[in-house]
Amino acid sequence: MLALTEPKAFKDGVQFAFDSTSIKVAEECLRKYYYTMIEGWKSTSESVHLRFGGHYASAIEHFYKWKAEGMTHDEALLCAVKELMVETWDHDLDAEGNRVLDTGKPYEPPIDAPGSARMKTRENLLRTFIWYIEQFASDPAEPIILANGKPAVELSFALPVDDGIIFTGHMDRLTEYAGNIMGLDNKTTGSTITARYFEGFKPDIQMSMYTFAGKMIYQIPVRGMIIDAAQIAVGFSRFERGITMRTDSELQEFYDTTMATIARARHATEMEYFPMNRTACSNYGGCPFRRVCSKSPEVRTQFLKADFVQAERWDPLRAR
Repeated sequence: MLALTEPKAFKDGVQFAFDSTSIKVAEECLRKYYYTMIEGWKSTSESVHLRFGGHYASAIEHFYKWKAEGMTHDEALLCAVKELMVETWDHDLDAEGNRVLDTGKPYEPPIDAPGSARMKTRENLLRTFIWYIEQFASDPAEPIILANGKPAVELSFALPVDDGIIFTGHMDRLTEYAGNIMGLDNKTTGSTITARYFEGFKPDIQMSMYTFAGKMIYQIPVRGMIIDAAQIAVGFSRFERGITMRTDSELQEFYDTTMATIARARHATEMEYFPMNRTACSNYGGCPFRRVCSKSPEVRTQFLKADFVQAERWDPLRAR
């Protein structure tokens, strides 16, 4: 087995710092948690959706940060587009993994990418970002200014809670909207955005985590989250805004449930026993490890090595 460096979020092999990603995996299936978080198995193919969504959210964050720091709308937009074009150019790499200047090509999803992933092109990324900014040019959901005088954008947090556990995450921004303090998160999808789409964010670990952390860290009465969703399609991008609220009792329930999930994950790690949740095998189009878990235990490692690679492990405490 490949010896992987222990992430900062772990101590003596047991995770103590949890973000919404690791909590979701632990809640879904402890065997999946073992394969992904403990052993670091990852698919050999890059997630087109994660790369597209990451570039998109980062460009929006930087636009609002630069505006809050004094740039005009057009100046901030130009800087964000330039940065986005640089980040979506795939350079050739030398033997040490460094970029080779004046080489490479624009990023495009693999030609065999499934379904909506084929829409996640560089051209569609640039279009979607620019159209989003222009549609919300007069957006009342501007970032608030924190007590330290800085705009509430690109908010990475590490919140100590009970039992030596730390909640971590990264919020796009905090805003004042319709008389309430709200977090805001950007999402992309290939599907038509309906009311049902936004209903999927309650209950939702990420949105509850952000609301909980916003209240606790910044001592601000954060009421919930705004979700700005972008539909990516052939020839157009369409945007809809939804809101998901949280009461204090809902946040307390989120906290209690989350701490129970973390306790189970930590206990499983200490006992070195990670039972599979067989009811989750078909979730979200099927667990990527379903083929592995369907095999007899003594041959699963061979199937893991065939379909996955052990890469740098997920670390909720890694700086962004």
